[in-house]
Amino acid sequence: MQIPFRKIHEAPKPFCLKEDEVECSGTFRRSGKHRVTLEGELKGEIEFACDRCGALFRAPVEESFTLELVDRPVKVEESLDMIECLDGIVDFDGICKSEIGSMQSEYHLCPECEDEEDFEKEF
Repeated sequence: MQIPFRKIHEAPKPFCLKEDEVECSGTFRRSGKHRVTLEGELKGEIEFACDRCGALFRAPVEESFTLELVDRPVKVEESLDMIECLDGIVDFDGICKSEIGSMQSEYHLCPECEDEEDFEKEF
């Protein structure tokens, strides 16, 4: 789903997308001349790779997020939870995929490695 930045108004509007087995839903609204606030939640199951043994496994997720979208370049210091939409289009599918990718890039252990107590840690 894509919406032109200029067509977003101050009244909150709902959105709901499904990416594989994950539902991404929430609201978006204009929060300034060049800003849109997107508040959402991811629910479902995501495939992760175990950081210890490399096995793929699925795990349930339920996580909320808040993002600021802007249609102009911004300084890095302003916020790390900001997405620049320089082409004037808000791409909800891309945002949803990006949030899932962020969760997958975190540290995860499969159920077998999670239960294993005897392992070597590097410091």
